[in-house]
Amino acid sequence: MVAWYGTNEYNFEKHPNPPTFEPTFCVQCKKVISLSMDGYTSFGKEYACEKCMSDGFEFKK
Repeated sequence: MVAWYGTNEYNFEKHPNPPTFEPTFCVQCKKVISLSMDGYTSFGKEYACEKCMSDGFEFKK
């Protein structure tokens, strides 16, 4: 989220070298989740997108 908030079009000071990051994937459908824009649920280090959660996905303990 730091990369998005620090370099979006509403920020007056653009970072010349924004930090790199690993994308966050849904554990069910493997879709990339934009943590700053998309709906998601997390359980520990696992994330599920809003669509998978509404379709009845449950995290395994």
